[in-house]
Amino acid sequence: MSAGARLPDGFGELEPFLDSWGRHTTQERLAARCERSMDEIGQFYDAMTARAEEALGYIDGFPLDDLPEQARNLLALVLGLAQAHIAVEIHRQPRAPGTPWPNSIEIVRGLALLG
Repeated sequence: MSAGARLPDGFGELEPFLDSWGRHTTQERLAARCERSMDEIGQFYDAMTARAEEALGYIDGFPLDDLPEQARNLLALVLGLAQAHIAVEIHRQPRAPGTPWPNSIEIVRGLALLG
C-alpha cells in the first residue's frame, strides 16, 4: 500500500470518487445519490461495477471488524455502489419518483461499521 494513499494499491482510478461516494454512513451515501446528476452517478456506477468483485475480494482479506483505513474506504465505495445502483437500475433518476430532497427520512440505527 502506498503511503498517503486513501485506497489500496491497484484501485487508484477510483480515487476521484472517494470524496463523493466513499462516505462512511448510510445517510451520507444516500445524500451522495440524491445530490448528484445522473451523469455523475453513471460515471461512478460504471467505474465501480467494473471493479466491485475485485474490491470485495480485497476487502475479504481482512477481518470486517478490523479493516485498515484503505480497505474501509474501498468498502465505503462498494456501499456507495449500492446507492448508485438504485438510481441507475431502479429509479432511473437520483431520487425515488415523486419524493422531495432533502426529505425527513433519517436512518437512525444500523451496523456501526457500515454506518
